[in-house]
Amino acid sequence: MLPLTQNFAAIFLALYCGFCYGFVLISSASAGTGGLSEKHFFEVGNIGFSVGADVLVESVWGSGYNRLLKFTLKSPKLSIKSSKSHENNGFTFHSSKLDQIKSTSFYGLWNMGKIEKILVNSSSLSNFKRGIVSLFQFQLLDQDVTEKDSSGECEVSYLSSAPNKFTKTKKMCHNTDLPYVVTPDLILSAITESKREASYELDSEIKYLLRVESKEEHTVVMAAKEDVGNKVQAVQTLDFINLKTCTIIDADNFDNALNKITNKEGLFTEESLISEREPAKKDESKFSNLINDYRDSLKAKSLGSLASAKSIIPLIKAARRSSKNDIDKAFQSKKNQKILHQLLDVLGFAQTMDSYTVVMNKIHFDDRKHEELSERYLWALSLSSQPNPEIILALLGKYKKVMNMPGKVKETLVLTLGSMANRLAKLPHKPGNAKVITSVTEAIINELDAAKTDGERYVFLRALRNLKVAEILPTLFKVIKTGSQKEGVLAWKTIRAMEPSDWNEDVLNLARKTFLQLDKQHDSSSRTLAVDVILANNPSDEDLKCLIYYLVSNDKAFEVKQYVLQLVTMLAEDNPGFRHRISSIIRADPLINNYHILGQKGLSLALKRTFLDNGSSNGTLLTIQEMFTGIVKRGVVNVMMDKNGGAQEIFSLGVFSNGLGSFLASDSDPGSNEPATAGMELAVLGTQIRPFKFFEGQGELMGHVWSGTASDRTTAYQALVLLQDHVEHLRLGPGFIAEIDFKGATSFDLSGKIEFSLWNRNAVSLVEKSAGFVFTGTTKIENSFVSSQVEFMSSIEPKLSLQTDIDFYSNVNLCMRLSQPDSLFRHNVYKIERIPGSKHRLRKVLYRKYTVPGKTYALNKKNSDMCNQIFK
Repeated sequence: MLPLTQNFAAIFLALYCGFCYGFVLISSASAGTGGLSEKHFFEVGNIGFSVGADVLVESVWGSGYNRLLKFTLKSPKLSIKSSKSHENNGFTFHSSKLDQIKSTSFYGLWNMGKIEKILVNSSSLSNFKRGIVSLFQFQLLDQDVTEKDSSGECEVSYLSSAPNKFTKTKKMCHNTDLPYVVTPDLILSAITESKREASYELDSEIKYLLRVESKEEHTVVMAAKEDVGNKVQAVQTLDFINLKTCTIIDADNFDNALNKITNKEGLFTEESLISEREPAKKDESKFSNLINDYRDSLKAKSLGSLASAKSIIPLIKAARRSSKNDIDKAFQSKKNQKILHQLLDVLGFAQTMDSYTVVMNKIHFDDRKHEELSERYLWALSLSSQPNPEIILALLGKYKKVMNMPGKVKETLVLTLGSMANRLAKLPHKPGNAKVITSVTEAIINELDAAKTDGERYVFLRALRNLKVAEILPTLFKVIKTGSQKEGVLAWKTIRAMEPSDWNEDVLNLARKTFLQLDKQHDSSSRTLAVDVILANNPSDEDLKCLIYYLVSNDKAFEVKQYVLQLVTMLAEDNPGFRHRISSIIRADPLINNYHILGQKGLSLALKRTFLDNGSSNGTLLTIQEMFTGIVKRGVVNVMMDKNGGAQEIFSLGVFSNGLGSFLASDSDPGSNEPATAGMELAVLGTQIRPFKFFEGQGELMGHVWSGTASDRTTAYQALVLLQDHVEHLRLGPGFIAEIDFKGATSFDLSGKIEFSLWNRNAVSLVEKSAGFVFTGTTKIENSFVSSQVEFMSSIEPKLSLQTDIDFYSNVNLCMRLSQPDSLFRHNVYKIERIPGSKHRLRKVLYRKYTVPGKTYALNKKNSDMCNQIFK
């Protein structure tokens, strides 16, 4: 018996048993790249295809609410986009394998508006058939439901606009069964926005469909530059032609009906309504062969350039699909021995067990001859956004079993374990990942507790900085409270590197105690880092008052005071609300609102300068210098990308020194009896690299001074880095699957030199960063009868130099000059289309470029005054 509700009856009446409905079907898909902004700066025109056919829908069996629908697809024809065609939305007919299909039938079991089963007797056009059947899955009641169709499992909303018209909107379509790789760092990720909507019109008596038009649009863009990306559009239209009677199947149930169909038409198999990934033509290019195309650009002298950056993505893709034998062949080749360091970069980002096995057979962590190779491979592993849990466990096993590792390799291995565990924690949860992260965390903490020397403890504290999970906070608290001053600095660096969301009230209370030295005397770097934490956590008015009134205290650490003032000023420049709060505190008390307090002496500084503003994100240079007796005690230059209030550290260059005050002044750091030491710290994508020490002890320092060895330009760090790794598959309503692949890479070189004159009592240092950046985005729709692909490549080759001049002949003057020359931004678009079985090959190309003007950054007035004093 039918339900009494009229709407339910209408659903049932829409498909009478014994009637045959004739339709004209048009399904199309097109793709474009760039042109996503209003200016359409990078638009090059779309490519795409359309399939037209007649569709016969027969309701051949019914029982209760069930209806068995027979679909017959007749004479499908392919059309492709053509600039010469001014009709049919720019599509024109082209011969293809579809011409061989005259008629093909398939079935769908329809129940109360839902397709419960689809039956096909041929794998030919199976996804296309799913797209047709999916159009007949609908509800007439306004409601929100979850449905499965050719787009996947989606959240679906129905909304009526008239008694015989309604709209079906699909959102949140899940495709967890298809490959999906995402870069967890927002600024380096790709953003996908999808719109799926279908309009339905029935006849006035609600008996059959008159028209269905389904439209969807998917836009995939780079998060850092949203006017660069790809777009996919798909349209399905189904128009009613005629209605007539047809033969029905006399059967008591569905199984009997299926048996009769099988006896008459052959075997039919039940398949899911969700579109399945079709076998694609495999890229047969081998890793060992592909290296031949890029060998020259992989040489060390080419690093930091665009040429070497372009080699990274194709080589990593090849390494991921290559066999162990092929990778080993590349390693053994004599031609590749001079580029082994770069090949290790590539294989580190490949993150496959085959590549790992080959590398471990080639290099040995306990062999001092392999120190550089070992560190290079471990650095690449630590920077990969897609760490392999098996490799993490294998490295952890090596750390525990391999004895007599050189100190540098051992430290780099521990830092790598911390970094890989941290990156694994950011990825979508998978069974077993949590256990791997816990194993690494416990190993590092246990080694820290068992460390016998200060140097060993420093290593594991730096490893915690790379790990930076909330579970390590109790360990860091203990180090800050009971450890040495230097250990306290490392612990605070770890806390500062963590996400503010991981900080609790205990962190903030400890930050207040450390800054004001309420519990014990702390190193000035710990105090300034504690200030960073307080100000990065949306400080209360009470905290801000505490910081401001600290400026009038009797504390003789004037560089700490200057640092607080500089940091507060920098934050006020960017945040009007913060600026108003600070101004209110200062203006309310004449004790503070005067030059004596707001004109603190000291050379420490904190400032932020914008080097990129493209509407989607901002690129900023964050410079922090904590000074002591005219020498940088802790200096950091961060290259940051900001988006929607969030910031991502791309690269950080830090310098540190201790025990150098006696060279410039008679003062000495209170409580410091450390030997003369200076070095450099690097962090790439938030991962700290083992510190590089320039010298340790006055003997090494004076050796550099008298020999002049430090005045030669020296490369400190080189690497090939995969910045972005995004793979996604989008199921389209017509049954096609769009494959999205976005990659980003950089080739990086950091070099520097320093000239020191005791006779003239001055020094000059120069640090140069050179990099080539390449970003590619490919969208491909491929099936048995047509393949359409769009791809963009964006590239730029920026440079950045920091020159520091120090004159300590009488008074100490320090001048820093931060500059970048002009750079050229290129954006190339490629659109490719082919039709299997024919000679049709279409390739469209567009090249664009524009100059990014260089600039010299104004730091602050005090720096400008000192520069004028030195160069007067």
